[in-house]
Amino acid sequence: MKGLKKFFSLALVTVLIFSLAAGAWAAPKGWGQSGQARGHAERNIEQEHERNMNEGATIEEKEQNQNKEREENGLKKQEKKKSVTEHVYKGVENALQHVKNPVARAALQAILEGRSVAQAVYEAKQYLKDWNDQNEIVIVAGELKEALEEDMSADSLTRAQGYKHLGEMFIKAGKMEDARSLLEQALRNNPGDDEIYSVLNKVFAKIKDNNKVKVYIKGNMPMFDVAPVVENGRVLVPLRVLAEGLGAAVDYKDNTINIQLNNSTVKLVVGSGKALVDGKPVMLEVPARVVDGRALVPLRFIGEGLKAKVNYYREGNLVAVE
Repeated sequence: MKGLKKFFSLALVTVLIFSLAAGAWAAPKGWGQSGQARGHAERNIEQEHERNMNEGATIEEKEQNQNKEREENGLKKQEKKKSVTEHVYKGVENALQHVKNPVARAALQAILEGRSVAQAVYEAKQYLKDWNDQNEIVIVAGELKEALEEDMSADSLTRAQGYKHLGEMFIKAGKMEDARSLLEQALRNNPGDDEIYSVLNKVFAKIKDNNKVKVYIKGNMPMFDVAPVVENGRVLVPLRVLAEGLGAAVDYKDNTINIQLNNSTVKLVVGSGKALVDGKPVMLEVPARVVDGRALVPLRFIGEGLKAKVNYYREGNLVAVE
């Protein structure tokens, strides 16, 4: 009896071992590999197949294959580009439903067709003189602004021009704060563009605080803890803010001020009408003075003494230092 049980147990084990071996033998090639490894092997087979096909193909067939591959890659890139700015395209499509002006529609259509955003902005601005629907101008300018911000291919100069043109569109629409914001963005991209200051001057000429002096240093409007003042037609500004804006070094001690930028130096004394520029004596029309604990210095004199360009725009009471 014991011998019979031992025989059946041995037979059962033999059957199990044979079943497992048969299953492993019958399993498809690659069984037990990870999904990633199988995918890699399949890609290798496909690539090998393509190479074999190309080796046996004629020159004409090879060129056709290459052209097809380039077209497929181009379509993938277009789809990728469109997906990144999909909300811009939707915004432009919605804007077209509310815009009747053919020039405005052409500018928006240029965006949908994938043309340069800067080109679309320029085309719209070209006809601004005869474009009198302020609501349409706001709609179009708003969509073009968003498209310009999304356009990663635009360089600083292109952005500066685009923001400047959009600023002019918002001026025509009577939206001065929007225009100012865009023009300041243009300055940050190209602080040396005098034309941007000229357009910004028009904005300040139309807003209420025109009596206040607006000062821009290298494209930025600094925050003054003591407001600039005008005396005898000369603008005086806090010394430290001006020097820091220009990147100059300052030594202020015992009412004597020494300012240095590169190889240029300016020396003046608070309350004195005499100063030195690069060691040469110069007479001041308005001397430096102290207001609320801050030394205020003549802006144009200091700027030009340090070889900076200083422009005053009377209409908007704006001073630009570059």
